[in-house]
Amino acid sequence: MPTRPPDIVVFALVFVAILFILGGNIYTLIRTPPVIAGNPQGGPPLLIAPGLDVQLGMEGIVASVVVMVGAIGLGMIYYASKYVFQPGYATRLIVLGVLLAGTAFLVLSYMMSEKIG
Repeated sequence: MPTRPPDIVVFALVFVAILFILGGNIYTLIRTPPVIAGNPQGGPPLLIAPGLDVQLGMEGIVASVVVMVGAIGLGMIYYASKYVFQPGYATRLIVLGVLLAGTAFLVLSYMMSEKIG
């Protein structure tokens, strides 16, 4: 009789699959866009493609990593609730979690504003 895989392995696989989907990497697999694009005005290369209907390869990877950082931050905030009797440690976890989640939100907001123009 086969044994069941550990819960952490199942969670990690589901988490990676969700990050892959949320980062828009299915679009990258189907359309195979370039990783970065040249700037038509002759400036530095574009890392974020303008327009909501286009995505560069690097955008999906960066979006996945940023969503992962935000999820880790939210997880740290949740994890801090388990340390009620250690307020110093819980406070550090909450502050770090808020910083990670807030940074992820700001980076995703910046990326979206660059795409919209």
